[in-house]
Amino acid sequence: MSQSHRSYGSRARRIVIAALAVVALLTSAFAVFRTANAPVAHAATPEVDVVYANGETMYMIGPHLITGASPQELAQSAELYVLVFPLNSNPTCASNCPRITLPSGYQPQCDPCFHPGLPPTVAYHDHVLSGAPGFGTDGTAGDNKGPWQIIVMTYKPSYVMSPNFKPITRDEDLDAAIAAGDFLPIGSGSHPYQIFTGNILICPVVSSHV
Repeated sequence: MSQSHRSYGSRARRIVIAALAVVALLTSAFAVFRTANAPVAHAATPEVDVVYANGETMYMIGPHLITGASPQELAQSAELYVLVFPLNSNPTCASNCPRITLPSGYQPQCDPCFHPGLPPTVAYHDHVLSGAPGFGTDGTAGDNKGPWQIIVMTYKPSYVMSPNFKPITRDEDLDAAIAAGDFLPIGSGSHPYQIFTGNILICPVVSSHV
């Protein structure tokens, strides 16, 4: 890898770590900001988040965020991975941000979107569930036990900008991608590639169609 790629990856890693290190302090502020600036919506139109589960595109309909979940709530939650594309750091866009298309032709599911409890630097990202209904007795059906706890991971910039980039669409593929060097080590301790936000998402409906 060239010196410029190493420098960019190191800089992106530092920016992501610094931003997520204060995520607990920013949770309330971002929740208030989103509420105050969100467009008026009809009650009959629930929010919809696009997610991957078991290699397929699914939709979380009417999700509700709980910040600062208790240890008991976290222990009962499956994983929802927020896989970040580190493309919003220099400068950081906080509103009216442009859509992006990677050299591979891929566009993130959130392109961009801003979730309460997460800083603007993670605005471009995908969601990957550890389980969703509709996959039978194998697949991920046995893992479907929402709520989901939100775990942040960040793709390595050089991989994101590669024409050979392919998004993770199954949580089972994360270990192999980490071993291949596709993610930045933004965590610590026994989970060097993951940051556990302490937030969980309650969603009444996960469906293959809106």
